[in-house]
Amino acid sequence: MPMKQVTVKAPATSANLGPGFDVFGIALEQPNDKVTLTTINDGVKIQVSGLGAKTISVTPEKNTAGRVAETMIKDFKLTTGLQIQVEKGIFPGKGLGSSAASAAAVAVGINIMFDLGLSNKQLIEYAAKGEVASAGSEHADNVSAAVCGNFVLIRSCHPLEIINLECPKDMELAVAMPKMITPPNKTEKARAVVPKVVPLEKHVYNLGKAAAMAAGFAVGDVDIIGQSMVDDIVEPSRASLIPGYSKVRENALNAGALGVTISGAGPSMIAVVNKKTADAVKVAGAMREGFLLAGYDAIAFVTRPGRGAYVVEREQ
Repeated sequence: MPMKQVTVKAPATSANLGPGFDVFGIALEQPNDKVTLTTINDGVKIQVSGLGAKTISVTPEKNTAGRVAETMIKDFKLTTGLQIQVEKGIFPGKGLGSSAASAAAVAVGINIMFDLGLSNKQLIEYAAKGEVASAGSEHADNVSAAVCGNFVLIRSCHPLEIINLECPKDMELAVAMPKMITPPNKTEKARAVVPKVVPLEKHVYNLGKAAAMAAGFAVGDVDIIGQSMVDDIVEPSRASLIPGYSKVRENALNAGALGVTISGAGPSMIAVVNKKTADAVKVAGAMREGFLLAGYDAIAFVTRPGRGAYVVEREQ
């Protein structure tokens, strides 16, 4: 018999991290979504509360959490339906993996509720299917970080191969989220401006930065990670979509950040800070000032790399 109810927390995430477009992702300690799954007779029903709740569809096929639930119910021939209560702590459409958190939480919750025994790889594959509802296609960077926690590297999409590494203890992250309206298809628009043809010298430049960043995580060197947070391919094309981009970046570096980049598809920006050598609160404040100069207030905060989705309550 399945459990009656399971509650899962899943973290915000940041994808790309500069040179790792569609390959790198990191889980954040804060903020997070809380998703409660309750068995019902049949079907999938969704309720959404919290940040940006009114902008999120409760139609299962148009909701990342609902899409994951329907797929898993079908694939595993589950004999009950599910009520999904999503409490949004991650504001949607800001580049912090809001849709991925809900999808990952449902995959992890169903796995526990029905004792399916799925691996992280299988959970990521199901959570990625939910991303179709928000991004128009399956992609694994955010959901991998949301499931596994810490830093993830997508070695291959087909077949899915993930490398999961711990983050340095001295690593802090400053985030600035501008208070601006983003369209429902924001991610698709951000992907549309990505160049289709890349000069060899830019490819080589990005490859070097991405390799160095991965090495930084492997050896636990936050300075290497931050200093490698530079993208010469995707970010220059997306910078024009974010008001104040240049000033936010400049301010963060001047305040002591090792590196700063667009978080996912934006408009939030994220900076890496070594807590031994700089004040992440100061960096976050400087980033907010950059957005203010462009005419947009912003929510700025400091967090750390975090764990993957986990169960906080369960009822037999």
